[in-house]
Amino acid sequence: MVSLFPRRLRDKIWPEPLPPLASFKGQTVLVTGATSGLGLAAAVHFATSGARVILTSRSLSQGSSAKEHVEQRVGIVGQGKVHVMELDMSRYSSCVSFVDQLKHSEAGHTGLDVAVLNAGLVNVDFVQSPEGWEQTIQVHTLSTVLLGLLLLHWMRLKRKGEPKPPHLVFVTSRKHLLPDVTAWMKWSTQEGILQHLNDERNWASGEIDPNYSESKLMLTYAVEQICKRAAGSNERVDVIVNTVCPGLVNTDLGRSVSKMSWLMRLFVSIYFSVLGKSADYGARSYVAAARTSEDEHGKYVQSIYTDEEYRHLAIPNVTSNTAVRVKKMVWNEIITELEDKVPALKDLKDSA
Repeated sequence: MVSLFPRRLRDKIWPEPLPPLASFKGQTVLVTGATSGLGLAAAVHFATSGARVILTSRSLSQGSSAKEHVEQRVGIVGQGKVHVMELDMSRYSSCVSFVDQLKHSEAGHTGLDVAVLNAGLVNVDFVQSPEGWEQTIQVHTLSTVLLGLLLLHWMRLKRKGEPKPPHLVFVTSRKHLLPDVTAWMKWSTQEGILQHLNDERNWASGEIDPNYSESKLMLTYAVEQICKRAAGSNERVDVIVNTVCPGLVNTDLGRSVSKMSWLMRLFVSIYFSVLGKSADYGARSYVAAARTSEDEHGKYVQSIYTDEEYRHLAIPNVTSNTAVRVKKMVWNEIITELEDKVPALKDLKDSA
């Protein structure tokens, strides 16, 4: 059993080093969910390294505040290097509209060099999205996969044939190792895995976002398929795709835990204060994932485990025979839902 305490303490004290300041000079970087926490910190890092940064926010007013923060921190006020776009990850239509607007606004540029899909949330209460899905599953899994597929298609077309492939980074979590996927086999023969997690009767009240681990595991499964779609010709990839875990980060959980007991709120506060690293340190993993090589296509970027430790820990949920069967079921459910709600998605696979 790997002890997480000393490793989290190590990550908090000794962060991952940042690359040289001009590492992203002349590049365009998209960061979703960038109004606070990890997303905002990542935007600062990329802008500091010379990138032109596109931030997304559910509201343009929040996005404008984030833009001002980045410009002031980096000292680039008025230089036109930070842009804001509206994106509501709870709605498929917003994801589609966002990518369409992005294509239009970037028509005169070379396209994205990096896309970091960071937008996320933490729910204590069961909440359904406008699409009818539990909000965590909607945002972390369904909409993130949709956005990833749409961006992948555009990035392949826009940058195909260039010597340096762009990067598509999905933010996941170590917690994808936690769910019991043997139970998912049973769910798949009944109401379906997604529908089981979408049933309020199966929501474990009192926990901090009972579907968080499940949403990140399903995202991990889906990214495997996205990696295959990113494959190019001549044994090269058109887009380098990675998942990344920023580790335990002490961001603002106040709204998420405000309805829990005072004892739980106290525990969470102490736990994150002692072991949680700053958003600045956590976001450095995003920068690292945006600099991976073609040989690292598909790699899970994280700092808690060695590669050998992760391969061993991932056996039950990622590489075992049961996991392989479950991931096929999960992907079929996800892609069926997305192609049903976004018919144009069916045409993307073979058109790049």
